Amino acid sequence: MAAEALLTTRDGIVGAPLSFDPDIRAGSPNDPANLPRLSPDVRSSIYMFEMGSRVAFSETQGETATADLWRLNITEGQPPKIHEKPLVSLTAPTVAQFKEQMAYLSAYADIRPDRAAEILEQTTAVSPFLASIAFLDPARTPFTLELLYAALRFTNYCGMRMKYGIAAKRPIEYSPQVQPIILTPTHGSLPSGHATEAFITARILWKLMRASDANQYNQDGVWGEMFMRLASRIATNRTIAGVHFPVDSVAGAILGLTLADYVSAICDPNVEGLTSAEFNGPAFPATEDFDWHSLYDAKDDHQCAHAGSSDGQWMTSETQSTTPNMVSPPLAWLWKKAQSEWQDVNI
Repeated sequence: MAAEALLTTRDGIVGAPLSFDPDIRAGSPNDPANLPRLSPDVRSSIYMFEMGSRVAFSETQGETATADLWRLNITEGQPPKIHEKPLVSLTAPTVAQFKEQMAYLSAYADIRPDRAAEILEQTTAVSPFLASIAFLDPARTPFTLELLYAALRFTNYCGMRMKYGIAAKRPIEYSPQVQPIILTPTHGSLPSGHATEAFITARILWKLMRASDANQYNQDGVWGEMFMRLASRIATNRTIAGVHFPVDSVAGAILGLTLADYVSAICDPNVEGLTSAEFNGPAFPATEDFDWHSLYDAKDDHQCAHAGSSDGQWMTSETQSTTPNMVSPPLAWLWKKAQSEWQDVNI
């Protein structure tokens, strides 16, 4: 009906061919000023390319598999170059360690009735749980949500490749008594995708709130602490559900926290450093549960330099300097828009 109406309307009003030559200026290539005129789904494709084209992957085999995510230095007019150190390096634990972690699967199964509703809701979405802490709403914070969704897509892009490179088996393959309460995903167990997603979105949101200069978000790090508690609970729920080992959440949290720092560095021109982190799975004590406090200080938004004993560190991180031309103009536009949504109106 609509198409037919448009056809008859044109026939009735178009008249004779026009003889004028319209004065049309060429578009402005590669200009963030074009972004407001694009639909959100078109912008999301641009963001995905900007994030994904700045990383590379490699995998090596030792005692266990190691998956490395490399940062690419981008200089306009030149081929990208791999940074000298991986952005994130994840080395899988041994099968013996995974077997020992099965004790957690058995113990956590006892609280499945208490967590079932959370587990089922979190299979598809993390943002509603973040919105219970931060004032997220499509009408109030559209660009923050656009940024978080872009980060989630980027996380999936990186995480799935690392899972494929490591190929860690799921708990259900270790015992017929696991009996998960949700379908076990077909991709590998380590790193945990839910842990990665929860921690990257929690940290990015915390960074936006810290940068807003609104007074309520800069008081003793309480908002960041709550975000991390939520991310940790989401990660642990996957072990309770029977689809992940605690060590999967450790690796996922490291990946998510590090990628959050990286995303902010390619979005925010004011960032002067970013984190590079390494997880050494064979050194992780199999008797330990997942504890985010060993990885991150929420008050100062800072990843811990190391975790584990002096003779058996299983996580290390260091701050690297940013490089010229590191910031992506489309992502910088999005970051500025998102950051402004957390400022008080009188700032």
